[in-house]
Amino acid sequence: MIKHVSLLLVTGMLISLSATAADCPKGNAITKMTSAMQVFKDAQPLDFSSLKAGGALLSKDGRQLQVCLANEVFPVADMANSFVLPLNKKGQFILQLNFYNGVPAVTTGKYDPASGYGKPFWVTAEVKVMVGEKGTIVMLGVNEGTAEIIAINDATVCGRFRLKTKAEYPLAAEVAGEFSVKLEKSRW
Repeated sequence: MIKHVSLLLVTGMLISLSATAADCPKGNAITKMTSAMQVFKDAQPLDFSSLKAGGALLSKDGRQLQVCLANEVFPVADMANSFVLPLNKKGQFILQLNFYNGVPAVTTGKYDPASGYGKPFWVTAEVKVMVGEKGTIVMLGVNEGTAEIIAINDATVCGRFRLKTKAEYPLAAEVAGEFSVKLEKSRW
């Protein structure tokens, strides 16, 4: 059986006409998030069972999408900020998936952490945790698995992810879950 997929270019974003809201997860979930990095261990305990915020920030040129999930309520621009973290107490976290698509705009499809910087369909993962006075960003160093954008339009984006480090990597990390969040466009 051959499945026909139609794509539509709208305001710099490719949108799959075959993906619908029915294909999206019903909400946000983190089913697994681990890291052998000491700073991640110092931030424990982290409660993944009650996510209170989620959102996505699309760069002005459409080439980068930051999807954020958090256990506290923060605006998406604050969650995606890598310079000033909105965290203010131990136990708070923000998981951030960074989708890149080189020259074309971010679109539906499977993104691979092994693709590499500047290459199409590349994804990275990081978690922002409250350690010390201002918090820190833990790059998970994932290099296997996929993160899929199932559907994206001018208002929402949804998908699923299972990313991890290779078995022989000394600082093992893994993150898995799904998202269905509001999409905002950055001024930059």
